[in-house]
Amino acid sequence: MDQTDHLYTVQALIRTRSGTRAAADNHPRPAPTRPSPLDFPHYQVHGDLSAAHQDAQNLGRLFLGLEKNVSVRHLEALNITLLGETPLERLVPEGYIPPTIWLQDPSLAADPSGIAPKCADSSKEARKPGHEEFYHRVRELLYQNDECFDSLPGGPRSRGPPPVKLSQANNFYQNLLSMAESWDTSKDNYTINGDGKEMYTGRRYGAGHEMPPHYRENTISAFVELCVWPFGCNLQSPRSSVNRKLQFRKRYLPVQGITSSVCCNSTERQKAKGGILQGPLVGVHCRNTTTFRSATDGIGEGKEELMDLLSEVGAALLMAQKRAREGKEEEKPWENKYWALAERRHLGELGGGRQDAETNARARREIEAIGSGVEPMEDVEMEKRSDGLNGNEAKRRRIQGPKQAYLTTKPPESQWEPKMEYRSIGKEPTAGADNIYLISSLNHHVSIVNIRIDDRYLDYITHGSREDNFDPSTQEWWILEVKRSKWFDLLDPHHRGEAMRGIWGVMQWMTREIGSG
Repeated sequence: MDQTDHLYTVQALIRTRSGTRAAADNHPRPAPTRPSPLDFPHYQVHGDLSAAHQDAQNLGRLFLGLEKNVSVRHLEALNITLLGETPLERLVPEGYIPPTIWLQDPSLAADPSGIAPKCADSSKEARKPGHEEFYHRVRELLYQNDECFDSLPGGPRSRGPPPVKLSQANNFYQNLLSMAESWDTSKDNYTINGDGKEMYTGRRYGAGHEMPPHYRENTISAFVELCVWPFGCNLQSPRSSVNRKLQFRKRYLPVQGITSSVCCNSTERQKAKGGILQGPLVGVHCRNTTTFRSATDGIGEGKEELMDLLSEVGAALLMAQKRAREGKEEEKPWENKYWALAERRHLGELGGGRQDAETNARARREIEAIGSGVEPMEDVEMEKRSDGLNGNEAKRRRIQGPKQAYLTTKPPESQWEPKMEYRSIGKEPTAGADNIYLISSLNHHVSIVNIRIDDRYLDYITHGSREDNFDPSTQEWWILEVKRSKWFDLLDPHHRGEAMRGIWGVMQWMTREIGSG
């Protein structure tokens, strides 16, 4: 347990002695770090295509050393067009965002228009959630925080029934409580005791910038999973850092912040039993940054602001690359290379170092024996003496000889995720572009981001191919349109309901029957 995590174990001790969570909040204790100021990045792109023309021709060179030399020039080179804050009804085509009346009990509320949002693929009954299913989940998100936190299982509370009953959103509120103990300032109260020390009562046990990153990731994952489960979807986390890298010509650039992606469960029984998923559909992107500009930076010119936008664009491009793998086979540059084969006979100069000539000769004989089918010899054993408590003791340890080190050299890890059937679900075959959706998270907020990526744009980023006489100012496809919803505060019940409306509408659109939208 690191120092940051240890900071939050205090809350368990206080609750045990206090009885209820409300009593724990009112229990005086040493004041935690002052709350982190709530800040968000402000994006500004001037869109100077004449200056970006040469940069678009040499993107590989431009993006070398990005973190040290990031500037507006990188945004202009990618021709990013920001459309500003967009209402939910304009993030997806009309008719897919649930109306606000869906936030009410379907048995008591009647839609005056008589028109319900379009449903998902009619051939898949599991993906046709309606008003009743939506309200069954969103009503728990509309409860007050104090009622939900005091109703969580496993924690002490006063006698009697819990204030509310949680079923679908139980996991979400457990993780939200962890975030609230860093961000919720609604109950902050500072006093001075008789010894002159500053004491504190409230919910916080630390500041937002001190919060462990996995608190936010777990909260967002629980919230998104609550919204996508009725559509037959799950969250899939990248298996390794290799799966978080964007193919950028002959390089692979790491993309920060991708925590998971929404994928569909396979409709084939055997594949579903084997854990095969299809997609991805929607990406989940969480960042831990709380300060985006220095005192001398102007709005939209802070280094962290620029990196934040580039991180979101990189996540969208990576999602588009994965969705574009449908029907393709992975290209493995190491195939048929001598250093990636099981039988490798050309060792060359061993360079034994401390190994003597006899050991080198023995290793060569073992490598030659592999080609003739002879069982390789055992690893070379060396003696290493160490001083024990009772004097000198001879201890033997096994070390890897030259042959074993050579033979265990493995090819690079696959860029494709195992148990993933890549499909561009929700994309029209003849559209020529893909609408990528991200659930973006900062502080204790979420926002829905939509980035339209043309197939030719993606091909140019991935492989460097482009049309003759390429000029960004004359190519309609050389543009990234970025739309974003407002930032929804997960500590606000009303905002939680609005965020679920947005995610629900995105899922309705992405899982629709192709040709119906």
